[in-house]
Amino acid sequence: MQPDIASGPSINVQDARPESAQQPSELRRKPLPPASSVTNQTESGGSESPMASATIETSSSHLEAQNRTDLPDHDLDHEHITSRSSDVTEPSEAIKEQVRRVENVDEFRNWTAAGVASKDNLKLWFPKIGENEHTSWRIWMSKRSQALLLHTTMIAAVLIANFTLTLYAHAHYPHSNGVGIIYQGSCSKTKLLNIWLHLLINLLSTGMLMASNYCMQLLAAPTRADINRAHELNKWLDIGVPSVRNFTSIGRWRQFSWILLASTSLPLHLIYNSAVFTSLASNDYTVTVVNSYFLNSTSSSWNLDTAASRGLGDPGYSWVTARHRGFPGWQIPILSAQDVISEMQHNATIGSYTRSSVSSCFKLYNDYWSPLGNVVIVTKNDTRSPEQQVNDSLLIYASIIPRNDNYAKNQWAVGYGPQSSSLNNFYSSNLPSGEVVKWYLSPRYYEVDYCYIQPPATAGDRCRFEYSPQIMITVCILNLLKTGIMIVVWWTRKYQWAAWEENEKQVLYTLGDAIQSFLQTPELKTADMCLATKDDFTMRRTFKTKRTKAELILWKDPRQWQERKPFWGAAASSRRWAFLLSIWVIILAISGCLLGLGVKCLSARSFLKASVPSWWLLGFGHLTPYTYLNIGLPTHDPAGLISNILLANFPQLILSILYVFYNAILSCFLVQKEFSEMFRKQRPLRVSEPEGIQRSTYFISLPLRYGIPFYASSGIMHWLISQSLFLARITAFFPDGSVDNDSSFSTCGYSPIALFITILVGIALAIGLVLVGFRRYKGVMPLVATNSFAISAACHGLRNDVAGECHLLPLRWGVVSVQNRVGHCAFSTAHDTEKPNSGLRYA
Repeated sequence: MQPDIASGPSINVQDARPESAQQPSELRRKPLPPASSVTNQTESGGSESPMASATIETSSSHLEAQNRTDLPDHDLDHEHITSRSSDVTEPSEAIKEQVRRVENVDEFRNWTAAGVASKDNLKLWFPKIGENEHTSWRIWMSKRSQALLLHTTMIAAVLIANFTLTLYAHAHYPHSNGVGIIYQGSCSKTKLLNIWLHLLINLLSTGMLMASNYCMQLLAAPTRADINRAHELNKWLDIGVPSVRNFTSIGRWRQFSWILLASTSLPLHLIYNSAVFTSLASNDYTVTVVNSYFLNSTSSSWNLDTAASRGLGDPGYSWVTARHRGFPGWQIPILSAQDVISEMQHNATIGSYTRSSVSSCFKLYNDYWSPLGNVVIVTKNDTRSPEQQVNDSLLIYASIIPRNDNYAKNQWAVGYGPQSSSLNNFYSSNLPSGEVVKWYLSPRYYEVDYCYIQPPATAGDRCRFEYSPQIMITVCILNLLKTGIMIVVWWTRKYQWAAWEENEKQVLYTLGDAIQSFLQTPELKTADMCLATKDDFTMRRTFKTKRTKAELILWKDPRQWQERKPFWGAAASSRRWAFLLSIWVIILAISGCLLGLGVKCLSARSFLKASVPSWWLLGFGHLTPYTYLNIGLPTHDPAGLISNILLANFPQLILSILYVFYNAILSCFLVQKEFSEMFRKQRPLRVSEPEGIQRSTYFISLPLRYGIPFYASSGIMHWLISQSLFLARITAFFPDGSVDNDSSFSTCGYSPIALFITILVGIALAIGLVLVGFRRYKGVMPLVATNSFAISAACHGLRNDVAGECHLLPLRWGVVSVQNRVGHCAFSTAHDTEKPNSGLRYA
């Protein structure tokens, strides 16, 4: 039995618009843009729905339109509605029941959404849709060629800064033996110069490498022709992320340019932070431990061999006396200890040396960096007979030079004699917290009475801030090469990047570029796979079959849609996660080993405990007498300089590789996020060559709110590493103020507190990325990530959309048609796309 509505007049949907005021309020439909068609049509456009009569179609269509919240709000005039409201009558229960029955089967009926598909149809609503692209500053600046020109300008500015600094340093600070002195004087000022200039270096290097990486990512982006060739081989390419996968599929010229940019980045990571470095001054001096008869040069006598024998077994004395005695292995001129000690005896006797108390003498010679002269230390507990004391007044002596082993330079002053059989722990060095009133020396426990100190030739600090002209020139050359390559790439590609270029040659940098290309020219190979995910195009291999060439089988059968909310982390492949986490573990392990090695070296040289407060006392990024590595590398130049530069900057290279993978995974997250949000509302595509109302971008895959923190954290991490492990030089001076080149050496300094902070920040960044990976996407659209196959499968639109200009208009993804109970999802300009229904099949 037909309900009451069957007896009424049969009204076609399109005829219902002008009569909308005569319909019940529950069934009234808002007017739509004139280009939209809301009749139930097939894609070929004409047949009426076989599942409902015109009468039922009218009622159900009206109610369906009213209940759908995603329709554009094109309201009727308010006064018109009010004036006709008195004619509205409440629909009968029979009408409501019929509408409910139609709605229950509506999801199975055949229908096709109607797309707008033309700019002309929307000019009244979006005036900018026909905007002349040449007069829009926003669009002009976001063109690929202009964006690359902007980055090329940035790297050229860095080049100018590097050349300017190099020429200025060469002109104002002469160099010798490959090292120039920028500043010599206060150690505190040297420390500030070191921190701020390394901040400047890391700022310049971050800008240079960011511009270089941008160009490399552009070069690695595939064209539509590259993707077509890869798809023919059942291979997929990455869209919108830094990718090595694409390298074998791009052209030879782009491969060559990419390799050149990568090869110039490698040495920059290894040397840039060592262009400037600190050099601390340390004095050579001779220590003589004597009795009171030594000061009477006319009556006393002494013997070098006897004095040297008393220091055997004491690293504070036996090691340093080797220089005077000509021990095997020394490749430096042998000084005459006899002459040096005789001169000291004479000067102390005539009053040229200054007398000092026990506490003052100990405090002075316990400082590694203080400008020190020779010292005569007089003891008071020589229990031998007076005759023996007169004839053997020199008890022990040592020639002190800067040391690059695990023993402190002041070991002679703080040692109390051997207390352990371990070669690495001859002394238990425990400085008293207060003033030293009793001071014992050597294994024989000679008690100090007073000292005679030679006035230093130079008063004040002699810390140096130095630069390497060879490194700075090399940086300029590499910077020049990068700038030249980027200019050539920009010049040769700017005409090929035009928006009007044919689809096959278009380079697909962003997700929007790929969607635009696949909407203009759909790929037949991925037809009827609208719910395909990236996993459908991945050939999984077990351990047994990993060497076999598996064939990709495309699954084209309709599949049921189930609403899932995948984690962000699922957008990145397990291989990317494995690489990133492996490198992260390696760099944290290396940092931990360096910290452990540093603590070990520190425990052998100082009296500080292995604790964060103690490390803070040593300073952030500062070189101290106790914080340089002893790991068997050469110390004398040029081998010492080169080997320690490579060691100090190796973590910089590892960090840069780490950030490439970090960037790739974060880009995967955000590409899928952008894709997932295209169901929520209609929006124009974000493309690299925008037209009209299309959205523009300055970054390939990272929005500013992600890109700025990303590059800022990269620069901070590089700076922290430069303060954690750094090139350092120890410059030795003779007591007369001249440089002792033979005792000077290059090494790697480290800052325990900076290294500790670097490890904490690195762990925080790793945890932060993992936590971001636990966010969930909206569970409507398939997980395609950056997979070109999966993106292609989602872009088989309606005929009028494909034939028109849908890629220039606001798009939304959803169900656009249902045929024989099998739905199809795609991007469309239609306002009436629907959300897929759980349990129904789509293809």
